[in-house]
Amino acid sequence: MPTGTCPECEADVHVDTDTDKGDTITCEECGTELEVVGLDPVELDIAEDDVDEDEEEEDF
Repeated sequence: MPTGTCPECEADVHVDTDTDKGDTITCEECGTELEVVGLDPVELDIAEDDVDEDEEEEDF
């Protein structure tokens, strides 16, 4: 099973083999929502909170 590194806590995060770029997963160590930004090798980034962005756009 491929693994990536959590950018928040540096833990190894296991990624399913059928995971696609853009999918979100949760770090089992710290609970941070992560987005898969690369597959070979697996690269993870902290997921953006789309709900907050939508609410900000409605305020304008």
